Amino acid sequence: SSYGGHASIRIRYDSQGTDLYYRQGDNAPGDNIAYLQVGVPEYRISQMVKNGGNILDAYGIVNVVSPSGLPMRGIVGISPDPMMFVAVNCQDVKASRQFYEQLGFAEQEYPYCRPNKGMGQFEPVQPKNSVYLAPSKTSMGVLLLQSEKKRRAVKPNAVVQSLNIVYQPSEGADVDPNADLLKVVDPSSVSIA
Repeated sequence: SSYGGHASIRIRYDSQGTDLYYRQGDNAPGDNIAYLQVGVPEYRISQMVKNGGNILDAYGIVNVVSPSGLPMRGIVGISPDPMMFVAVNCQDVKASRQFYEQLGFAEQEYPYCRPNKGMGQFEPVQPKNSVYLAPSKTSMGVLLLQSEKKRRAVKPNAVVQSLNIVYQPSEGADVDPNADLLKVVDPSSVSIA
C-alpha cells in the first residue's frame, strides 16, 4: 500500500494493580525507551503541564514525560502519521539492528516532519551513529540510539509493556523463514508482542 502502516497506541489499565510505575513530575522510570516522536500541527505546553506532563525542555521541539511515564518528543510539522517513530536507547546498536532485521525491518531514510529536513532550529537532524529501521519506507519504525552510558545496562521503562508490531511483509520481501521471530524482548529490554 502506498500509505504504509500507521501507528496506534494501545492503553491497558489494570484496575486490580497496586504497583506504582511512575509518579507524575518524576523523570521516566526507565531509559530503554528514549522517546516516542510525534509530528503535530501545533501543541500547547500549558495544556501538557495542566494534564500532568513533565516538561524536560522546550525550544522549537518539546521533550516531555507523559502523565503515564512515557517519554515523548513533539515537533511542530506535518507527518504522514503523527507518531513518527519510537527511539530506543541500545546497549549495542548492532545487536538491536540484527534483531529488528529478523522481523523484516530494513534501514530507511530518517523521517522528518518539516520540509527543511532537520536543517532549521525547530527539528533536529538524525542523531549521530543512530540507525532508523522500519518495515517499509511509509511505515512507522524504530530509531536505534547508542546509549550514552555504555558501561551501564539500559533500564526497562515499566510503563511500556511492549511494542506491538503488526506487519505483513510485501511480496518479494527478503525475510528469513527460519529466523527466531518468537523472541519477545529486543536487546535493549523492549518487549515485542
